Amino acid sequence: MQRVLQFAAIATLSLGLDTTPVSADQEAIATVGAIIARTKLTRETYAAYYWNSIQHPGQQIVEEWSAEFNSGSLHRVETPRDRVVADCAAQTGTYLSLISGEVVTGPQVARVACGINTNHQFLAVETLGRVETDFGVADRVRVSDAENVRTYDISEAGIILRTSFETNDARHLAVLNMKAINVTHSLPSPDMFDTASLQTSFVSDRFRTAPKSVQ
Repeated sequence: MQRVLQFAAIATLSLGLDTTPVSADQEAIATVGAIIARTKLTRETYAAYYWNSIQHPGQQIVEEWSAEFNSGSLHRVETPRDRVVADCAAQTGTYLSLISGEVVTGPQVARVACGINTNHQFLAVETLGRVETDFGVADRVRVSDAENVRTYDISEAGIILRTSFETNDARHLAVLNMKAINVTHSLPSPDMFDTASLQTSFVSDRFRTAPKSVQ
């Protein structure tokens, strides 16, 4: 929820929203902006399950699952440490840390949970064309902020199918690789988008272990 890294610091995210790139051509801004909007405005019903490889600089690689669920304007994200529900139309959301029990509510939660994270100003944007994925053709875009260069593969329905982060410095260290391993257009439960549902996980055991391709 991409989320694996983003939710770790959710309580300190800026409440401002200024994602206009400092430097980019107008065509790229318009194209990437439309693709980002697709991820935030989708009304598709889906459950997407991901496998993540995470490496903070100087630390060991961690591999783990994550999942996203969507129905209309309602969205849910789960990781082993976090759960989030959001109304993407109303721009409201609630985050629960399973580690500390901390709860955060506000529009900054929705801006992380709903589609591509827009809590940080973009320094540059780039469209990288159409790519083939395990779930069909997707649009690949790249956005850079002060910390990371982020690349996303986005389906026609606005589902994030693949994400990679690298540090935005001379080292260009890999930070996150996230890939969808299963996408369905049905939900495990209709009652998974209110705050009370944060006490329950809706990710089955079969999506909590590494797929054979990475074992």
